[in-house]
Amino acid sequence: MIKIDIVVSGEVQTNCYLIYDSSTKAAAIVDPGADGAIVISNIQKLGLKPEILINTHGHFDHILDDDKLRKQFNIPLAVHKDEVEMLADGTKNSSAFFGKEVRVLNPEILLSDEQVIELSFTKFQVIATPGHTKGGICLLFDNFIVTGDTLFKEDVGRTDLKGGSYRTLMLSLEKLKKLPPELIVYPGHGDISTIDYEMKNNPYLR
Repeated sequence: MIKIDIVVSGEVQTNCYLIYDSSTKAAAIVDPGADGAIVISNIQKLGLKPEILINTHGHFDHILDDDKLRKQFNIPLAVHKDEVEMLADGTKNSSAFFGKEVRVLNPEILLSDEQVIELSFTKFQVIATPGHTKGGICLLFDNFIVTGDTLFKEDVGRTDLKGGSYRTLMLSLEKLKKLPPELIVYPGHGDISTIDYEMKNNPYLR
C-alpha cells in the first residue's frame, strides 16, 4: 500500500512528501525544502529506503537541502530539463535574495512532459505545468497528484518571479482540469485538496 508522510519545512512552510510502500519501505522524496535534518529523521523513524529525490520546480524553498538528501541516501535527483539552470543559479532560484545562496548542480535525471518514471514500488507520470517557473511539473500517481507550486487549495502559484508567466500558468491549469475529479491534490504549500474541490472553489479553475 502506498502511503504519504508530509514534512512541513522551512520559513515558508514548504510541503515535503515522503511517498512510500508500507510493506517494502521503498520511498520517493519530493521537495525536501530547508529542513533536511527533519526529513532524514522522519525517513529513519519510518524505516524508509529512498530510491529517488524529485523537485517539482527550482525555487530555493523546495531545493535547499537537495544535496544533503542526495548525499545521505546516495540517490539521484530528478528535475524537469528546463529547470536545471534555475537550480544552479542563486539569483534565478531566489535564494540570493534571502541570504541563502543555493546552487544544486548536475541532477542525475532530466524529466520531460508525459514521461513515466517507474520505481520499484510505484510509477508516476510527469505533467509539465510551466507558469510558476519555466520547468515546473506535477507528478501524477494512480489516485493522487503532487502539484508543487502550480496548484494550491483555492489558489495557484505566483507568476511574478523569474521564469514566471500568468498566461502560461493558466494554460497549464487546463491540463489539470481534465484529470479525474476524485484525484487527491498534494500541493507545495498548504492543505490537501481534490481536483473536484478545486474545480468548484478555486477561482483560477472555474
